[in-house]
Amino acid sequence: MNGPRVRLRPRPSRAVPAVVCSLVLLAAGVFLVWAAIARLVEGQWPRFFTAVPDWLASLSWNSPGSWIAGIVLAVIGALLLLTVLIPGRFHSLPLHLEPSPEVTGTSEAVMPRRAAARLAAATCEHIDGVSSASATASDREVRVNVTTALRNTADLQHWVADGVSSRLQASGLDPVPHITVTIRSSS
Repeated sequence: MNGPRVRLRPRPSRAVPAVVCSLVLLAAGVFLVWAAIARLVEGQWPRFFTAVPDWLASLSWNSPGSWIAGIVLAVIGALLLLTVLIPGRFHSLPLHLEPSPEVTGTSEAVMPRRAAARLAAATCEHIDGVSSASATASDREVRVNVTTALRNTADLQHWVADGVSSRLQASGLDPVPHITVTIRSSS
């Protein structure tokens, strides 16, 4: 496989801005269709439909209102362009893959941070003394919160940290994030 290496770096879905923009455009389209039908039925545009163009026609191009409206629209347009062009944060952790004779070229795999956190929490659930566990993950750290009925939790903290670290290493994470364990005794 010749050519430049392509990094496995998915972009965020941008679903929320897309839904907001589509709803605004849908509302504008419905409004314009309704105004056009009203124009066909009554023979003239509805009064509120012509109020904005009349107000804009009364403004001079050099008035402060025109400048402010132009600046606001330019900033909104620039923000929308930057939202599209700037890639989002990377939400996955790299996995180490052993070279395979069946695969030519290079391969790359990632594990989402949420999956790493779920794997860490599930690993904790199988450690003796752990009543419940939850975890969060970032690019460099996995934070594990454990609830236990034990009163002396020093050994449990080491068991959890070692168990989660070895499980993440066995899953292929390279490098393995730093493990931080917080234990809360429920007794």
